[in-house]
Amino acid sequence: MSKNMFFTGSAGQVGAKLQESYDRLLENTKKWSEILSFDPYPQTGMTPKEIVWRKNKAKLYRYYSDQEPTHRIPVLFLYALINKAYVLDLTPGMSVVESLVKKGFDVYLLEWGEFEWEDRNLTMADLVYDYIARAVKKVCQYSGSQELSIIGYCMGGTMSAMYASLFPQPVIRNLVLLASPIDFGNAGLVTQWLHTAFGNDVDKIVDTFELVPKEFVDIGLKMLNPVNNFIGTYTRLWKMIDEEVPVHSWKVLNKWVDDNVNFPGGAYRQWIKDLYQDNQLINNEFRLRGKVVDLARIQSSLLVLAGARDHIVLPHQVKIALQAFSSPDHEYHEFNIGHGGLVFGKVAQKQVYPLLSGWLGARSG
Repeated sequence: MSKNMFFTGSAGQVGAKLQESYDRLLENTKKWSEILSFDPYPQTGMTPKEIVWRKNKAKLYRYYSDQEPTHRIPVLFLYALINKAYVLDLTPGMSVVESLVKKGFDVYLLEWGEFEWEDRNLTMADLVYDYIARAVKKVCQYSGSQELSIIGYCMGGTMSAMYASLFPQPVIRNLVLLASPIDFGNAGLVTQWLHTAFGNDVDKIVDTFELVPKEFVDIGLKMLNPVNNFIGTYTRLWKMIDEEVPVHSWKVLNKWVDDNVNFPGGAYRQWIKDLYQDNQLINNEFRLRGKVVDLARIQSSLLVLAGARDHIVLPHQVKIALQAFSSPDHEYHEFNIGHGGLVFGKVAQKQVYPLLSGWLGARSG
């Protein structure tokens, strides 16, 4: 009798556990589905700012706080053409822009805007000469300084190097490259992708699209790591719900991942054909408006940061800047993160932001 009662009790406990797990599965799946289907995108780019200059769709922002800047040398941020500017100012507490503003820097950011049909012929030369160069002058004008620091993320860092090589004035006191390719050879999965029909015939792609659609660029980047981008993103959300972890960080990152812009065909042709396929930049063969971009001309203090798990820009593609530039003062740091981990996430918050503010602070007067 007692033996039967024991088994009955155990079976009841097992059944209760199974029912509890099933109920939890249903509840978590319901929350997961509601977030994906109905939750609005969170606000991004919330650090207070004002527009100090415009050109066409581009805007130059100056960020401000309740306290006056304590560092004499202003900081200009540049980012990739395919991103939205808020990648550098994602959300309060997870913003490289906000972190520097709070440390007393006079911070600026050049927002490219959203490229449309009328922008299809923009080239790297147009962007460097007509946008970056003019933005730099405005930064110096508003800050009252004849020097500045430039921080470039991804493609923004590559274009920063192009500018620094071609324009000796105003003086770039400090140059920071965050996951920015300088050597386009042996680019891992990107190189393999460019040897497929999807990416090899650049001229045909540009001649067909003229303005390369954001969807074309987006699918190409996501296919470099398809399991993580198409499945892992959503399983991570479910896991966060199950573990009762706040999902705000997932929401802002998911917004950024899915929020790209079109790529001007002129610049796309140069980015893929001249840089990735012919590797002209590191070989001093890349020209803008007839002038060679000679990286050896760059003498700014140099900070280079890379992600060991970055599958878009491999560490060696960035680290080569220490050899290619003529910067006597240079540092290289590599973190165990992916491409975005230098500007958002726990490693960025706890390690990259303090390193960046400390390095710049020591060199910004």
